[in-house]
Amino acid sequence: MKNMSKNKHTLIYKKQKGWAYRVYYMGEDGKNHSINKQGFKSKSDAEDAAREIENRRAVARLDIAENITFAQYFESWINTYKLGRYSLSTDSKYEVALRFIQDYFYDDLLKDITKMEYQGFIDDYSKDHVKDSIYRINGYIGSCIQEAVDERIIDRNFTRNVVITTKKKGKSADLKYLESDVASSLRIMAKENATLSNISACEILFALGTGCRYAEIVGLTWDNVDFENHTVNIQKTYDYKKRTGFLPTKTESSVRQITISDELIRELRLLRMQQRETFFKQGFKNNKNFVFINKRHTVPSDTSANNVLRKYLKKIYFEKNKSKGMNDTENRKTLDNMELIGFHGLRHTHASYLIAHGLSLEYISQRLGHSNVAITSKVYIHLLNDYREREDSKAMKALSKL
Repeated sequence: MKNMSKNKHTLIYKKQKGWAYRVYYMGEDGKNHSINKQGFKSKSDAEDAAREIENRRAVARLDIAENITFAQYFESWINTYKLGRYSLSTDSKYEVALRFIQDYFYDDLLKDITKMEYQGFIDDYSKDHVKDSIYRINGYIGSCIQEAVDERIIDRNFTRNVVITTKKKGKSADLKYLESDVASSLRIMAKENATLSNISACEILFALGTGCRYAEIVGLTWDNVDFENHTVNIQKTYDYKKRTGFLPTKTESSVRQITISDELIRELRLLRMQQRETFFKQGFKNNKNFVFINKRHTVPSDTSANNVLRKYLKKIYFEKNKSKGMNDTENRKTLDNMELIGFHGLRHTHASYLIAHGLSLEYISQRLGHSNVAITSKVYIHLLNDYREREDSKAMKALSKL
């Protein structure tokens, strides 16, 4: 804009009644604030006035820099820029990072943290965490400290060039989804156990059939289910961790309509009938109209769902190993050391099954609620490559017969 100039901390702009300034600064509470004034006859007058404000604030910033702790600054930063802006899961990760900082650095002042001390923190964190987790917390802290540098609270980013190593292995990419035979066995087992008394089994069956995220599943209400047209409408999520109520979906594109199978429609009809009969006898009214609520009138946590899922998977793998001749002792030992997928792995299982059966990436992307096909392609690139290799082989065989 012609009538506007801005640096990191000050905005000078033209108003109808003259020139104005807005000076941004961090207050004693560790939060970002601004001071503005308008009515100046010239741009230079506004700049002079803003410069005076900046000089006064510089003294105040010096006081903050001398007294604020690392943990206080990080807490203020996440409260200002992060918490409440993304998903509950993301909020939780920032809050966990804060607790680690509080536990390790205690009341250490931000200005006193050295690169060597921060490296010690990362090394300590690395003892019990996989590489993805270490990169994530370092990324959070690095962004926060860069903001402190930009705000002239400190003069260097002590997170730069930190060395990240760990001996703890993450989950193998091969275990993020289930092979089709295991997925089929899981579907059968979940269907056999899906009742109001075992709502987690119902959730597992639904996840396999839709690829929905857990927060979307527990956020489903009966008005979202169209029994006549065999569809469900994903319009919201539910805060299953803090129980604060319904929340928006992860992204705008996550709002979507999903076509579901005849089998899943029958299971939902059965569940609704069980709910009505049981809740009527109990004198309970399902005011929020939850689909996945148990007979104790509770929406299960993801921990409960994961426990049921892993119990079923252990049974399935035990029988699978047994059929291959593995004795019970060796079988149990194998299962104890096996990294089993979590509930989110059912979403990947759903996608991998559709990819293996040749459905278009556009359809899969829309069904999963991704904002674009590029995201779907990036997440499932290894599966797509496997599928393309099989298709290449078929194509060469077909072409050889021309």
